[in-house]
Amino acid sequence: MSEPSDDPLERDEPGATLDPRAVATRLAALPARAMRAARLGELLRSSDPHDAAWLLDALATAGRAGGPPFSIGLLAAVDLLGAQGLDDQARAAIHAAAESHGLSACRDLLGEVELQGDQRAAAPRPLIPGGRPLTLGERKALARSWSRDVLVPLLVDPHADVVALLLANPHLTEDDVLRIATHRRSSAAILMLVLRSAKWSLSPRVRRALVRNPKLPLPVALRLVGLLDAGELRDIAADAHLAPRLRDAVLRRLQPHM
Repeated sequence: MSEPSDDPLERDEPGATLDPRAVATRLAALPARAMRAARLGELLRSSDPHDAAWLLDALATAGRAGGPPFSIGLLAAVDLLGAQGLDDQARAAIHAAAESHGLSACRDLLGEVELQGDQRAAAPRPLIPGGRPLTLGERKALARSWSRDVLVPLLVDPHADVVALLLANPHLTEDDVLRIATHRRSSAAILMLVLRSAKWSLSPRVRRALVRNPKLPLPVALRLVGLLDAGELRDIAADAHLAPRLRDAVLRRLQPHM
């Protein structure tokens, strides 16, 4: 039997305590910036969200004070989060853990990356390929249109403000909202807008689509499972790509109906 590794980057048992200095030192020893972000991502994904939140908080706090190895560890965290190297469920779980422990540096780090994402979503983009890039203000104005030729391309707009106006547009159809809810590039913020919509959140088809979308934060998806009826639960349980924890929750809810 092999001896357990002392390398914090090779530890993969969930819940293992992470020594921030040891992690930062090992990351700094790696030769390439992309390699550091990738290794940090592996460590965070294999760790308990609470341990991951404490680690990110320490890297952010010490890293902003300047100097290696923590400054290098912080840069790896920024590269990882900014490149969407963590899926939304893992990110949401770490954020929830940071909230529960009052880890403001971790929350700020996650928030700064989300703000960068908002800035990218606000950048000018064409309505159709090859068209003139439209500003965020122009796209928001078009989101109030009645024309299908305008509304349909906006369904995949990455900015939540545009989608919020679309959801309030009386010319939007359930199929349109389903396209928003199932789109793999819809952000968690956009999916939450659909979920909060007084009109569209009542649609069984939309609720099923939201639960199935991996971008919906896992804690929200788990709560939404409690609102689904037996037919909806059976439909979702057949999805082979459902997150394991979500599948377990669906099957537990189905047990009285089996």
